[in-house]
Amino acid sequence: MRFRLLPSLLWFLLLAWLLLQVAFFMSLAERGQAPIDYLPYQRGAEAIERGKSPYLPPAQSREIFRYFHQIETDLLAANARGEGRAFLNDLTARPQQPGPYVYPPTLALLVGQLNISPQLFTGLLLLSILGFVALWFIAAKAHSGWLLLVIGSRDVLATLHGGNVELMLLFFTLLAARLLWDQRGILAAPLIALVLLIKPFYALFFVAFLVLQGLSPVAGKGVAPRPLIVTGLVVLVLTMAEIYRWGSVLRAETLGFYLNASDHLWTSLPVSEQSPLSAWSRTPMQGLINLAVPVPLAQALALGLWMLFGGVTLWRVRKVSLSFPMVFALTLTLFYWGRPAGYGFNYLELVMATVVWPCLRDWQKPVFLTMLGGVMASRWWAFLETLRGESMSLLTLQTASFPWETWLVLPLSWLLMLRATAMHSRNSKSPRGPSKNKSSP
Repeated sequence: MRFRLLPSLLWFLLLAWLLLQVAFFMSLAERGQAPIDYLPYQRGAEAIERGKSPYLPPAQSREIFRYFHQIETDLLAANARGEGRAFLNDLTARPQQPGPYVYPPTLALLVGQLNISPQLFTGLLLLSILGFVALWFIAAKAHSGWLLLVIGSRDVLATLHGGNVELMLLFFTLLAARLLWDQRGILAAPLIALVLLIKPFYALFFVAFLVLQGLSPVAGKGVAPRPLIVTGLVVLVLTMAEIYRWGSVLRAETLGFYLNASDHLWTSLPVSEQSPLSAWSRTPMQGLINLAVPVPLAQALALGLWMLFGGVTLWRVRKVSLSFPMVFALTLTLFYWGRPAGYGFNYLELVMATVVWPCLRDWQKPVFLTMLGGVMASRWWAFLETLRGESMSLLTLQTASFPWETWLVLPLSWLLMLRATAMHSRNSKSPRGPSKNKSSP
């Protein structure tokens, strides 16, 4: 009986965790504050409503990033004097300083035209978490014990508390991927267009997903070129229609921003002035920039690494029948490897664990759980270091000089899932978490 109650209790725990976040956002609103990542969306919307550009001048954007670096410098100096906590308390009393708006105009337009308040936006993020988790657990038939990987995720919580649109995009991406897998591309097209209009580099995910789906012998059997072409055309038409809706002035401003995007970002600063963002951003491109590789060359090399990992993945799975969870897990890992910037690996532990676990031997399972728990715990330790006023690690213990999550954790996750492909097929039993007779996460 107790084992039958356990799944319900864990889902109840997830709902309680989500409700706890509502209390956090209410307290934030009572202090007259908003989630820090939401503020650029709001300010971008306000600028457009005033007939101004949502994009700040490059020099002003760089000054904001220099300010973040100066905060880190001042915090370290205060901690050396034994005044780190006092400095942190003073910092939290200052007016909020968000980063600049760096997205296409669609996100700002939606926030402004739909009058999406901070409270509504964070409510949508909470629903996105619930939607992603529910859809993933249904698709993967995952054991409820893996819910703890969501509840205990520092990456997911930090992204949520920041009010970052990433959690919404990941839910839309999972839903669109499921629709593509089920040959319902027309339904997926609006979701794909919306995601690309907010963060264009998500194209890396959809390209890799469609190629992997097409190569899977069982899944690819029913993948006909014509529906994919129609889906692509619908995405293109929707995207072009939205770009036309921006208006000529906003289109020109957006084009100017993206043609000179590197001048607006922290990567345009000297490497020594890019922290803490250079440590928080866990991407190969940032790792290369930290090694003093020029930005254009780092972009090219990072794209080359993504293509290399993608090519190896395609070669590895070319004769393997893959399930939807395995294809999505591989694609998500490749996406995190190829994106130009990102402060966390949201849902990676959940997605990886549910597909890798059935492929592990008995002695490997506790090792896997220990490593997984260690990485997750390290992010909480980084958060505690910041709360104690010791450093600006905040999100990760990796540093700009040793970005170990980028170069070790992410490739290891990819290798584990490549190994799992040898034991997966679409007709095999769907992956489950640990049973009641085995170790639980």
